[in-house]
Amino acid sequence: MKTPSTTHLIAAAVIAGAFTAGYLTGPAFAEQSQATEARPFDFDFVYAPEELSSTPKAEKLLKRLERKVRAECGGNRKMSVNEHAFVQACINETMQNSIAKFGSETVAQAYRTRADG
Repeated sequence: MKTPSTTHLIAAAVIAGAFTAGYLTGPAFAEQSQATEARPFDFDFVYAPEELSSTPKAEKLLKRLERKVRAECGGNRKMSVNEHAFVQACINETMQNSIAKFGSETVAQAYRTRADG
């Protein structure tokens, strides 16, 4: 009968340790990601007050805002359907929350027009 070498025993211990660590920390990561998903995030967005005054300026503001929101929410072309749905929900919610923070009816109307058209 062949006896296991020290290298094999060390490798088995490392694999068992990694498996155990992964198993024990898995639920913690799931709970953490759920908490992160539910929490809104803040990001820097600079605009001038005059951008809120007219519809053409508000539309340009919305385009810039949407690019920034898409970058913050993440995502790429190679996503699963669920990942894509999560990113799209993030974009929609963040856009609505951001527009509400402007407190401008012009921007809100431009956003509704974009959504309808």
